[in-house]
Amino acid sequence: MLKRTPLYDAHLKLKARMVEFGGFEMPIQYTSIIDEHMAVRTRAGVFDVAHMGEILVEGEKSADFLNGLLTNDIAVLKDGKVQYSIMTYDDGGTVDDLLVYRMDDNKYFLVVNASNKDKDFEYIKTHAPAGMEIEDLSETCAEIALQGPESFKFAEKLLGPLHIARFYFIKLKYGEESLIISRTGYTGEDGLEIYGPPEAIVKLFSGFIEAGVTPCGLGARDTLRFEAGLPLYGHELSESITPVEAGLLPFIKFNKDFIGKDALYRQVKENEGRRLIGLKLKEKGVPRQGYKVFFGDSEAGFVTSGNFAPYLKEYLAMALVQLPQDSMEDYTGKEFEIEIRGKRLKAEAVPKNFLKALRPGK
Repeated sequence: MLKRTPLYDAHLKLKARMVEFGGFEMPIQYTSIIDEHMAVRTRAGVFDVAHMGEILVEGEKSADFLNGLLTNDIAVLKDGKVQYSIMTYDDGGTVDDLLVYRMDDNKYFLVVNASNKDKDFEYIKTHAPAGMEIEDLSETCAEIALQGPESFKFAEKLLGPLHIARFYFIKLKYGEESLIISRTGYTGEDGLEIYGPPEAIVKLFSGFIEAGVTPCGLGARDTLRFEAGLPLYGHELSESITPVEAGLLPFIKFNKDFIGKDALYRQVKENEGRRLIGLKLKEKGVPRQGYKVFFGDSEAGFVTSGNFAPYLKEYLAMALVQLPQDSMEDYTGKEFEIEIRGKRLKAEAVPKNFLKALRPGK
């Protein structure tokens, strides 16, 4: 039986089209994916992301413990700071990518992907030293994401003045309840992610809708993250795709020890593995996950994510490819082909942050 978030009744009231996702019954769209996508790019949209997993890690030397588990460096965090990181296996494959919130010296709040929550929780518990408390907060903590250039205007109508730097968070009272509000998101736009007790989050979600914010489903959430070139677990990252291959080197710190370090370092040093690239089709066609990618006469790899990008009005793809060594350094502008329904369509390599590289006005 599928789970439901606390906002399920609100979705039905808004006549959302519901689908299965990560074991939950979730809204894929309310009106149209393109309309919801464009609302976030130009104004503001609000998403139910209460299916995400929240895990609390607390105990003496919890920073040291997490530093041995995650690729990024927890030691640089101050109270109130958020960090993107990745959890890897010994062979470098990806357990999950996640956000880390530093509450204080010995308390960290982790936000993990919905489909990986149980796996992540067990993986963290298995590696935790004696005395470390690992608590799954997912049932008592709900989350919504307010995203878009006008996010703060709408948020301050309901919550008062907000002073939050990018990748920081604050704690705030909303009525009698406490919220965590971070200036983070996965759309390529500025915005906020808000965590709190289910009743408060339901009230806040309804308040944003009444104030004129567009409700957005998982369809727009995916096209927005894809258009911004952001990785999604199960596509650009997986047990068989490492963060090095996914081009996430800025989030891997080799000046410390962590599970998977040796395998990832070998990939960097040898520079002979697969790499994730961006592709812009020169012909009309939707490149789906798994479609073959060709470089010259040879099959080079496969599409990890592909779609029509509504704001950029381009057919784009991210692809994991193995290129000849002399082509590895500078692939931008090189010609590829993507096989779509038995026909090879021409595509040009572009930076995989499509939004930044191709945004109108650049």
